[in-house]
Amino acid sequence: MIDPKSDNSTELWSRKKASVSTPGFLGHTSYSDVFTDNGSDLSLIGLSSPSDNTQVDMQRIQLGAQVLVLLKYLPLYRDLALARFKVWKGWSLGWPLMDMILRIIKEMWDDAEEEEPDENQRALLLSKRLFKNHTVPMEVRSDTSWQEFAAIISERWETIGLMFTFTGLAIGYVFGDDPMFKKHGWPESKSVANTAAAVGELCLQFCDSDGVINDVVCWLQLHHTSLLTTVYGDGDYRPWRKLGEMATAVFALGLHQECTDVPFFLQEMRKRTMIGAHSADKTIATFLGRPPLISWRYCDITMPLDLCCEDIVAEPEVRDAIIAKLAPDGWNQEGCLKEGAWPRVSLLASMMREKILEVSLSRKSENLAQKVEELSRELHQLYNDLPAFLHWSSDSEFKGSYVDDHLLFNLNLEFLYNDFLLYRLLAKRTKTQPDGLITTSLKILNALLSMVAKVHRYPIIGWDVAWHLCYAGLPSSGVLSADLLRRSRNQALETAQFPRSEVIQKLSVFASHLDTMIQPDEGNYKIAQQGGRAIRNVLDQVLSTPAVPFSLGRDAVIPDTEPEEIDFVGMGFLDSTDFNDRAPFLGWLEGTADGQESWMAWMDFS
Repeated sequence: MIDPKSDNSTELWSRKKASVSTPGFLGHTSYSDVFTDNGSDLSLIGLSSPSDNTQVDMQRIQLGAQVLVLLKYLPLYRDLALARFKVWKGWSLGWPLMDMILRIIKEMWDDAEEEEPDENQRALLLSKRLFKNHTVPMEVRSDTSWQEFAAIISERWETIGLMFTFTGLAIGYVFGDDPMFKKHGWPESKSVANTAAAVGELCLQFCDSDGVINDVVCWLQLHHTSLLTTVYGDGDYRPWRKLGEMATAVFALGLHQECTDVPFFLQEMRKRTMIGAHSADKTIATFLGRPPLISWRYCDITMPLDLCCEDIVAEPEVRDAIIAKLAPDGWNQEGCLKEGAWPRVSLLASMMREKILEVSLSRKSENLAQKVEELSRELHQLYNDLPAFLHWSSDSEFKGSYVDDHLLFNLNLEFLYNDFLLYRLLAKRTKTQPDGLITTSLKILNALLSMVAKVHRYPIIGWDVAWHLCYAGLPSSGVLSADLLRRSRNQALETAQFPRSEVIQKLSVFASHLDTMIQPDEGNYKIAQQGGRAIRNVLDQVLSTPAVPFSLGRDAVIPDTEPEEIDFVGMGFLDSTDFNDRAPFLGWLEGTADGQESWMAWMDFS
């Protein structure tokens, strides 16, 4: 027990921790701009460097040692990384960086074995060394080589955290019964992601405690945010909180501005990191119906080049020869799909999503129909202007790999979902049923069912199926379910064009996929279960009501009446559902990405 009378009782809490933090990026309104303006003879004295004899408390050293003991499983981590990159090479960081990190960590662990054979003592020794190295800021010059960069990021907590976080993400690309887990003595494959999330969080805490901010920290935050959505689900608070920290870091490091004082490979990686952060921000903000944290209006960077990660880190003469073959706009001229295309198209898609969210989350409704129409035209023009090799159709046979076909499907789904958000916004604000809402919802559902069918044939491409079913599937199925139920209760609506039988069939199949494709250990499992239960209850109600025959004309329209409010609680649709857990789905089922009230507002929680 702490004795308040003791002289040193408050020492642990009152001692100011050493920091290597710098002001970071300082813009035109900053306190220093007048001193550094062109033509000014004024200058500011730089911040003092941290003391070399900075002390680290033993508790943190022991905590770090517990992390480093896990390095005995390094062969497993490498096998997981290799398995992941055999499926998808990625575009934000890529195999060259991951291979470098695995190599320098192995060298660190093996070299320490000569000093201390015992694993626990070796981990303790390395923990002390890493904390001491943490007081040394990373310094990268424009002429820093890839090999020199490896030495700069070696023996740092953020590098350790990035390796573990990436390992946790790689688990989604292998089967749980893969022999590699038994081979390397890992007790349970499902625990890899949980362990990686905990280690990544701890390494970020070490960085935060010391005021460390650099490129590797940003990479760690970006991938750790993604890992948290996998472990805890997109509706959990922890990914949202980590997203906020990442948004702060990318601006503090100046990733939103062009930077020429670092080597080419880091320039390109910074652009991809900023784009990855912007894209993740829009994705999570859309899922939760919250304002995004990163606005592109404050960003001023050029589009990354259509280069693979290996090209970025190649020797200058090799790299320059490859760049010379690109088109003036940065795309490759071979007419083929390369991983360098993904950061470019991700930026275009996320910029479009930002515009849609700006309209959707605003309370202003002046000229809403005009704004939606303009955004819709811009969206379709953007998709049409993409190179032909980025277009996808379920009817066309793709000649590339199944993975590339799946990624093109993802891109197509993203544009479809943007259409859905615009139609849904118009329906919500104007209390009408705009042309295209049901059609787009059905297109999304058909695309998802087609994707699941391919996953059954080629399981290797199913790493993100659970996320897609929740992200785009639940909102579109919610619109179809709600409209189906309204029509079953209002026979006047049956005179409008509506593919009732097809919708019922597709919703039934989709609900079954929510049960079978998303496992109990996945983060979005509860959301999927709640969605499936609500859809099945809608179908039970609809199928208990006889269908009314109707004749359709091509120009038939839905009567201009305000949709009837449906009492889902009174009808027992949410029986046995935990009120504390169902919020994410209920908001989405009625489409509340625009911040309007959801079915939750109609429920009496007392």
